Amino acid sequence: MISDTHGRLDRRVLEACAGADHIIHAGDVGSSMVLERLARVAPVTVVRGNRDRGDLGAELPAEAFGEVAGLRFVVAHKRRDLKAGHPDPGAEGLGLLVYGDTHRPELRYRGPAPGRVPVLWLNPGSCMAPLPHDPRPSMALVLVHDGEPDARLIFFR
Repeated sequence: MISDTHGRLDRRVLEACAGADHIIHAGDVGSSMVLERLARVAPVTVVRGNRDRGDLGAELPAEAFGEVAGLRFVVAHKRRDLKAGHPDPGAEGLGLLVYGDTHRPELRYRGPAPGRVPVLWLNPGSCMAPLPHDPRPSMALVLVHDGEPDARLIFFR
C-alpha cells in the first residue's frame, strides 16, 4: 500500500513491493510513470488524489473496490470520504479501508462485532513526500490470512 507519490517513485518502494500479489495506491499519484512502474510488479488498484489533475486525474476513479485472498477492500484518497460513504464497513464485508492525503501513516483496527467483519483503517503515509516534522518516507505491507489483514508500516531512512 502506498500513497502520495507526487510523480516520483524510489527504488526502495519497488523493492518492498517485489513479490506482492496486489498494490494499492491511495492517490496523489502525480504521473502515469509511477503507475507503469508499479504495474510491472503487480496488479494495481489506484484512485485519484486531490493533486491528480489533467488527463491522469480524469482517468482515475475517486473510489475503488477490490478483493485479495478473501479480503474485501475499498480505497479513496481522503479518510472522510470513506467514512461518509461507508459508515459501517464491517456490515458491508469490507475488511480494509485504505486512504492517504495526510502523509501521516496510521493503522486503526476495529475488532469483529456480530454480523460484521473486523475492519482495518490504513493510511500508508507518503513514500515520497513525508512531512517536515517526520521526514521518514513510509508505506504499508498487508499480509492476508484467512481473509483477515495483518498490516505493518514500513519506514525508509
